[in-house]
Amino acid sequence: MGEQISTTDLYESTFYLLGGCELVSIEAQRVDGSITCSLTFKGEKLGQLQLEYFAGQAKVPLFGFRRAFGQVNALVYSAKKRARGQLRQTELNPGGAS
Repeated sequence: MGEQISTTDLYESTFYLLGGCELVSIEAQRVDGSITCSLTFKGEKLGQLQLEYFAGQAKVPLFGFRRAFGQVNALVYSAKKRARGQLRQTELNPGGAS
């Protein structure tokens, strides 16, 4: 199955995608009044990619990275927008059923 890693770093996330890892989930949560997203990845090479990334040895094709980063950013934006809508709904109906 491979390892799983979660991160809020969009550059790190993009590096994992380009390394062949699968984006498993995006979870939005409220942190200090704003919404942040945690992206969870799985893959066989995930541990190796994480070591490369944090050692400053990440190498990627720039054009591919830019395109993938745009996709990751759009996914996070959508998740935040959904979360804001759900928060508003909860605030409007505090005693309502989920």
